[in-house]
Amino acid sequence: DARQRSRRKLLHSLDALGRALPGDPNFELLDRCEEKAYDMILGDAGKIFDLNTAPADVRERYGRNTFGQSCLMARRLVETGVPFVTINFNGWDTHKQHFQAMQRKLAELDAGVSTLLADLASRGLLESTIVWCSGEFGRTPKIQWKPPWNGGRGHFGHCFSTLVAGGGFRGGQVVGASDRTGSEVAERPVHPRDLIGTVYTQLGIDPRQKLPNPRNLDVPVMASSQVGTPAGGGLLHELI
Repeated sequence: DARQRSRRKLLHSLDALGRALPGDPNFELLDRCEEKAYDMILGDAGKIFDLNTAPADVRERYGRNTFGQSCLMARRLVETGVPFVTINFNGWDTHKQHFQAMQRKLAELDAGVSTLLADLASRGLLESTIVWCSGEFGRTPKIQWKPPWNGGRGHFGHCFSTLVAGGGFRGGQVVGASDRTGSEVAERPVHPRDLIGTVYTQLGIDPRQKLPNPRNLDVPVMASSQVGTPAGGGLLHELI
């Protein structure tokens, strides 16, 4: 804590521009953001990061691993009003020994995500919280058995899955389907732009509206070529 306070004092001593423009609304906004940030680090808000205050049975349900405890932390942050939380779950780039890794990681994923959804729902937070779980691509359907891969799977962007829940999405359904081997999309293709546009819509953001910027440039939330019919990039009406 002492080191953080010392760094903050140094930061303020260097802020000549801020001192030269007292009352500037842009600097006042930055000051409010800084106060919130330091309250998370040094103030009462920072106590939320101490998972030892959580009941032991709750921690067990999430899973006593980094991902499970991160899901618990995410729920606590959402509960206190943090608007955007990212959980990183590394280790899915299984070029080698894919199945050994999955035996551990899938169990951790199932426990963490299912408990997070149940916990948010029990607290009345799921309908106002979008949970999005995905990677940037899938894994090759064909297994690479020869050395040095020994049962590995490479990068594969043709066909893969994403999970969304809460936030007004209609759950309990699968949109689209792959072929028998999971190599290609067989019906109802869903592109990343479809999902992103739908998430924006659920957040009350028009994908076609302009992003605010100091130069007042005509910069849309999503390019017009990305927002169109469901076949070419549109909303996932099955989910909303």
